[in-house]
Amino acid sequence: MKNTILFVSILLFAQISFAQLSVGDDGSGHKVVFQFVSGDTLSQQSLINNLKNLREGWPKAEVEIVFHGNGIWMVMTEKTKYNKQLQEFAEKQSIKMVVCENTMKQKKVEKSQLLSFVGTVPMGIGEIIKKQEQGWSYIKAGL
Repeated sequence: MKNTILFVSILLFAQISFAQLSVGDDGSGHKVVFQFVSGDTLSQQSLINNLKNLREGWPKAEVEIVFHGNGIWMVMTEKTKYNKQLQEFAEKQSIKMVVCENTMKQKKVEKSQLLSFVGTVPMGIGEIIKKQEQGWSYIKAGL
C-alpha cells in the first residue's frame, strides 16, 4: 500500500511539474527596468532588439526604460533615429519611457525637445533604485 501511495504521489508531482512547464510564461508578474545611457547608435539598436525580444517572449511583462546621460539623445525629436519604433513600444506595447531631469538640466534639454510619449523623473538613478527596491529586475542596456 505504501508503495502505491508513493508511486501515485510521484506521478502526481511529475504531472503538476510538467503542466507548469508546458503552460508557457507570458511575462505576467515580471517587472523589468532598463537603464540606457549611451548615445551610440549601435547601442540604441541593441536596446530596440532587446525590447523586441522581450515583448515577443513576455508580452505581458511590465517594462520601463530610464534614459539618462547620453542616452537622452535617443528620445529627443531632433536626434533620434528610432521615433517610430519607440512610439510603437510606448503606445502599442505599453513600455514606459522616462528621462532624467538632472540630465536634462545638465544638457540644457527642454521637455518640448523630447518625444511626446516620454515622461520625466527627477533623478534617473533614483528611479532605477526605487524600481529595484520594489522587486524589479534591472538591465543595463546597450553594448
